[in-house]
Amino acid sequence: MTETHYTAFGIPMQRRSARRKLVIAIYFTLALICGITIAFIRVAPYLYNYAIYATLAFSFVVFGGMGRRGLLKPFPNKPPRPDPAMVTVVQLHLQPKTLLAKDDSAWRNDERELSRRDLAHYQAYQPISLALVILLCLTAVANRPWSWISLPVLLQIAFGVALVATVMYMTLPAAIILWTEPDIEL
Repeated sequence: MTETHYTAFGIPMQRRSARRKLVIAIYFTLALICGITIAFIRVAPYLYNYAIYATLAFSFVVFGGMGRRGLLKPFPNKPPRPDPAMVTVVQLHLQPKTLLAKDDSAWRNDERELSRRDLAHYQAYQPISLALVILLCLTAVANRPWSWISLPVLLQIAFGVALVATVMYMTLPAAIILWTEPDIEL
């Protein structure tokens, strides 16, 4: 596994079982937040912001794959942002040019990591595409609701499907990688 950090919340993540417990705990927390948001959407429509913020925090800070932090290397294969200009100028004067050429193996994904990333995204987007089909069906029914279900209930269900699909979109690829990677030998 190509992790940039081997701990989350101070707990070592070299073992697959520890990473699986982390993924379960995060998804349990996100499910709880989404459930509360869906239940109270009619009373407090702004609550969905908390579900999105929690998802972003878990995605960027714990799972990784999108920025400098987290258990996984960034997916885009782009170099990290450069240091501020003042630090670069000081480094230019203090370090010989041979030391300034940094090895990109610390941030660039190799072929195995790219293959793993692509497979995880493919697997993750299958249930998300199903959620989009369900959302399409719900909105089609909402245009002419049946007599046994009201329009507000249909909209609440459609909102719930859209919220869960959004959470899955932002977290599932990294969660699949963390779930499936074997133990890390240091």
